[in-house]
Amino acid sequence: MAILQCVLLLSVTCQAQEVSVNEQQLNRLLDAGEFAQAQRLAEGQVIVGKRNQFLGAVARRQAQNGNRHGALGSLGSMTSFAGQQLNNSSGSSGQAEQAAQGGAAQADFDTLINLIKSTIEPLSWDDAGGSGTIQPFPGGIYIDRDGLMVRLDVNNSAELKVIRRDQFDGMFSEHGQDVREESSLRKVSLVRLQRELELLRMQGRDAEAAMKNLAGIYKIQYVLVYPESRDIVIAGPAGQWNADANGRIVHQRTRRPTVKLDHLVELLRNAFSNDPTLGCSITPRANNLLKTQQYLKNAAGKQIVTGRTEQWLSGLRDSMGRQDVQVFGVDTQTHLAKTLVEADYHMKLIGMGLVPGVPGMNSYMDNLKQAAEKTGTPQALSMLRWWFTTNYNSLHATKDGQAFEIIGSGVKVLSENELIGKLGNRVGTGKSDPLTQQFAIEFTKNFEQLSQQYPVYGELRNVFDLALITMLIKSEDLHTRVHWNLDYFLDENGYRVAQAVPPTAVESVISHRVVGGKTVLAGVSGGVLLDPRMVVAEDNIVYDSYGILEAEHKGNASLSLPKSVWWWD
Repeated sequence: MAILQCVLLLSVTCQAQEVSVNEQQLNRLLDAGEFAQAQRLAEGQVIVGKRNQFLGAVARRQAQNGNRHGALGSLGSMTSFAGQQLNNSSGSSGQAEQAAQGGAAQADFDTLINLIKSTIEPLSWDDAGGSGTIQPFPGGIYIDRDGLMVRLDVNNSAELKVIRRDQFDGMFSEHGQDVREESSLRKVSLVRLQRELELLRMQGRDAEAAMKNLAGIYKIQYVLVYPESRDIVIAGPAGQWNADANGRIVHQRTRRPTVKLDHLVELLRNAFSNDPTLGCSITPRANNLLKTQQYLKNAAGKQIVTGRTEQWLSGLRDSMGRQDVQVFGVDTQTHLAKTLVEADYHMKLIGMGLVPGVPGMNSYMDNLKQAAEKTGTPQALSMLRWWFTTNYNSLHATKDGQAFEIIGSGVKVLSENELIGKLGNRVGTGKSDPLTQQFAIEFTKNFEQLSQQYPVYGELRNVFDLALITMLIKSEDLHTRVHWNLDYFLDENGYRVAQAVPPTAVESVISHRVVGGKTVLAGVSGGVLLDPRMVVAEDNIVYDSYGILEAEHKGNASLSLPKSVWWWD
């Protein structure tokens, strides 16, 4: 027993001496201003807590020397940012004092970030907007973001390009690629992006525009997994974006909406919830349906006086009143919730002929009128239900499960006819008559053209693609395979999704056509139902036997990019 105690004591003593040696070496490097070597020493620490502790000390000394970029780079090298760091919890005053003297104590992130900001020339630090602005002076000189006044050769286009790049955080990759330039296949690292967002949060700064629009990607084509570099990458075409007339952020050339960071985060939270279904429903109120039935009963057998049709229809709409909106599976006070409801409601407007579709596509009401003219028997008030759901042919994958390709248009419309019960309740029939089904089929067939004419449908498809990807991450356990800690995205106290007024009600969509002097009416309900679990099920995955997808995986790795780079072409 005595021998065992001695062995244990010796082991503890050796570990303490080893830690002391590392701390002494770190302090010597910091005192000598050898920050690159100090950072390498810190990154070489096996124990995560000690590694972060050393990196915090390096960042503090870099900040004290006015090297903001270096300090933020050291913070960015940390494996993760624990909850106490996100909440700006501080260490003891003794720890802070030791770190200020160069000791490798636990970093006090609150004071450290303040130090980074306070030790930089105020003119080059913009709290509100992040990156600094060029401060021009006569004679071809400027002040960079670190407050350094330098001469500028205005005839040197390469130098101008570097300066331009330096002024826009997130707009340029490490190799000078402009995020606003067209790319047939842009890559975004979800792991690196999360780390950069955490760093911005620590500085009290919001996500940059490039981050909010995922580097301008407007269609996700691939999901690429790199366990060796601990990364998950999404890839797709991208380019310059701007706001359209309705304020929606779209790709400048194709007018397709960009894929949104907020949507990604919301759908990750949904995928990892207990019930990963989401969508919305637009539902008539039972008492209003009773009022509508009574209104029509009172008008039965009576001919509508010429010129009074609109007045009669106005009374009918008043009887129908508003329909209730319910959003489920995601936060109702988000842009994502608004997108679901807006797309569904707009689809009903096209179906009722109140908004034009695309050339060659009839509305339901037009089809109804044509059918009534053929038979001579107008249909009574009909309650229809159309809703959006997934439409993926399959999910292609490599045999090792490290690359996935999304196949299919993503979105389709289904239909059902409903009956109105004695109490005004809607009774599903489980069936869809030919005309109701015809519109659903035509809408699905023309979905791509409709998306080009009405960007809200492109936004809906992006939501469906993201729902598929986030469920894939969960079902295939991709985050565990690359050691990705998702807490910052999954925790509502981590990344903060922008809030909006929640949709709660819409005006009823009801339309009419006059056939043979009689009025043909139709009302509609519906919604969006999205459950991506079926799409990522094993029997729906098709494995690539030609090696094409594997080649895409190998050709799009992040290689040896600096840690701060989160997108590349």
